[in-house]
Amino acid sequence: MEFKLKLILSLNLLMFCVVISYTQTDQVVILNDVISTLKGEQGNEDIKSFSTLKEACKSKYITCDRKGRIEGLDFQFANLNGHIPENINQLVDLEYANLTFNYLDGTIPNGLTKLPDLEELSLSGNFLEGPLPSDIRMLNKKVDIDLSQNTFKKVDPRWAKKLNIKNQFNLEGCRSPDSIFLVVDIGKVKKLEILDGESMPRFSGCEKGGLSEEERLSCSKNKMLHFIFRNLKYPNEAREEGLQGMAIIQFVVLENGDISDAVIKRDPGGRCGNAALWVINRMNYICNKWIPGTQGGNDVKVEYVLPVQFSLRNH
Repeated sequence: MEFKLKLILSLNLLMFCVVISYTQTDQVVILNDVISTLKGEQGNEDIKSFSTLKEACKSKYITCDRKGRIEGLDFQFANLNGHIPENINQLVDLEYANLTFNYLDGTIPNGLTKLPDLEELSLSGNFLEGPLPSDIRMLNKKVDIDLSQNTFKKVDPRWAKKLNIKNQFNLEGCRSPDSIFLVVDIGKVKKLEILDGESMPRFSGCEKGGLSEEERLSCSKNKMLHFIFRNLKYPNEAREEGLQGMAIIQFVVLENGDISDAVIKRDPGGRCGNAALWVINRMNYICNKWIPGTQGGNDVKVEYVLPVQFSLRNH
């Protein structure tokens, strides 16, 4: 009897020690691993690994409670190009995860129900697809989930509303997420000035007959602005800090209408540059490509510079 009692006490003490060791020493290791997987191979180089939890808690991407426990991930417009790792459920104190408007692909992992304090899971504006995790229904009972603007298909209508699975991109399947980040040898790029025999590249949708070149350019500009205004989101960080200004994105329209080498040339801060870049990159995913520029009757690569204004009303 005494032997059994000692054995039980020893086992309980061992389990207690394991839990304490896990929560106090491994969270920063898990966090770094989660971030590395979210970033992917082309991820945001500004997001560094953390040496300590104290350092992580000072980051604009991580929120901690008063005891230094990780309670929130804020990676909205963070240029994440990876996928959601299964071990995210080991961030045991997580209350919310905002991974919106990035380039995450793959599926949502099972096991998020293991996060007892999770209240919000925001995943809109990525390339996530099905099948949905088997425990999503149980998760939905206590967590506010947003899966809008992804690439889910054939979702049960009952769950489409509950999980905010709406406004899905590219349901026709005509272009792949791989087209977002084209890596090509662009060679010599033209800078056209609309001389005789030249035409600038333009957003698609204005190819009907009877329009002059000037009318087509005006029509395509309106189509492009409509696409931008419909999809552009004001980053939470910029809104909270009252940041406004002009972001400028430079890219190249290739001979086939694809967009290549999109980069931020001016950034007013607060992730506005990434927000503008996200919209431009999304143009490379819709079915209708740009109409390429021409010179001497031939399609040519053309450099294009696009300003995107961020302005807060009543600020």
